[in-house]
Amino acid sequence: MKLSLAIHKSKIEDALLLFPLVLVFLSEIFHFIAPQLGVGVKFLALLLMLIFSVTKGKFNIISVQLFLIVLPILVIHLFLSFSFRAGLEELIRYLFPVVIIFYSFTLRHKFKLIFKFFIAFLLINIVAQVFHYILWQKGVVLWFFDIHDNGYYTAPTVNGFLRATGIMGFFSLFGFLCLLMFFLVETFYKGKFKVLLMLLAVAGLFASISYKGIITFFILIFILSKKKLQIVSVFLLMTVIFIVSFPEKAYEFIEGAKLRTELYISEGTSARSESYRVMLEHTGLLLGEGLGSFGGPASVTHKSPFYGEVNFNWYGLELATTDTYFPHLFVEIGLLGALAYLLFLLSPLFRKKITIPALRILCIIYFALFFDAAFSYSLNNTGYLVVALIWVFPVIYYTQKHENV
Repeated sequence: MKLSLAIHKSKIEDALLLFPLVLVFLSEIFHFIAPQLGVGVKFLALLLMLIFSVTKGKFNIISVQLFLIVLPILVIHLFLSFSFRAGLEELIRYLFPVVIIFYSFTLRHKFKLIFKFFIAFLLINIVAQVFHYILWQKGVVLWFFDIHDNGYYTAPTVNGFLRATGIMGFFSLFGFLCLLMFFLVETFYKGKFKVLLMLLAVAGLFASISYKGIITFFILIFILSKKKLQIVSVFLLMTVIFIVSFPEKAYEFIEGAKLRTELYISEGTSARSESYRVMLEHTGLLLGEGLGSFGGPASVTHKSPFYGEVNFNWYGLELATTDTYFPHLFVEIGLLGALAYLLFLLSPLFRKKITIPALRILCIIYFALFFDAAFSYSLNNTGYLVVALIWVFPVIYYTQKHENV
């Protein structure tokens, strides 16, 4: 009887610990169909993470020490802001990764639980995407389409292909999930469906047509694999087959890639490239411009005067952010503050003992997250942060007990 009660109690505890993760992904869905509700659900998830972490009363000492360095920096730059309200809004956003890293430590002994949850979540997204394709072909306006006031809608398509979004509504986040799940399954899954799960993850990544995710995938595969020549040969063969089979589509994709290269790198005619110009020209060593002054949603909502001071060019686009994270970080809190903040994000790696499998998968996670953040606002997005940072401590503690992984 006592054993049965203990098992039942354990299952309830597991369900409660997973509940904030479920809420985060629900908030991604509500973002499209009920934005205000989505914001409320997201903050409820973060509040529950914080409550569970405090209730458990266990924190990683290195993360706490680095946070105690970062917090005064953020508070100082709150009072340097052109608007206290804008600064306060941005301060809350800076704390998103903090809460999730602390919650990751709370889940440090729950690797198997999290792994099973994300495998199920991956499969749910894949199945949902199959239905999306079927409904799209039938002309159905899907829930994540951008509906305009005149009745028209914008669908996330590239050259006539519907980008895969799963149940999260955003192709880039879905691609990011598939990218990390490929490497997590490849490292930790021991069942007979391993190859199938890896293929589904790769298929989901490519179906999302997330250029950042696909490039990250090839970089990681090339770096980690011992069969680099075979990988390059297979990729070139697949490229030739695609060009020969679909020459018009191949031309459109090549032109699209060329355009993005010009916008973001070679010619720099985009808000993203502009934000890097500002970062290089206006990053202070000790102090930044203040929270909410540049790059983030608060700076746009509250019309930060800093954009005018630096002659920022939006290139005719009306964006909620500059759509790239690192210039926002370095400009707002300065060079030393930004480096301290990034060190906090990397704090799980600062351990006396960390296994090779843990180090490998954590480097994959951080590289994928930071590479994405170089071209997007993912380090401030709770969906991305949960998909990536929730793993850090569970992976470390699991591999310590299973060093032959």
